[in-house]
Amino acid sequence: MAEAPNRIRELRMAAGLSQQKLGDAIGTSKMTVSDLERGKMELTLDYMRRLSRALSCAPADLLPEEDNPWSLTAEEQTLITRLREASEEQRETLHRVTDAMLPFRGKKVA
Repeated sequence: MAEAPNRIRELRMAAGLSQQKLGDAIGTSKMTVSDLERGKMELTLDYMRRLSRALSCAPADLLPEEDNPWSLTAEEQTLITRLREASEEQRETLHRVTDAMLPFRGKKVA
């Protein structure tokens, strides 16, 4: 099966919306929603804004994972979760360790 051109259908289904309900929410027809989902119609910035509001997501979430510059890998998600669950002392230690491991990150090298 070919990969979907976007995540509209996936997000619509997760929200429990029919194409008709989503179309009503964004001020368009069921057919337009179908065309957007299948990539038969261009996903313009205007549609991305309307869809993201109706689906309670960021506009970038409508893009396929590989095209989404803000998409996180499972490993990155795990690291963020661990950081959020860490104590203040653990976070300070982590900062010291990563600063030691990546000393030139964000600094200009002469």
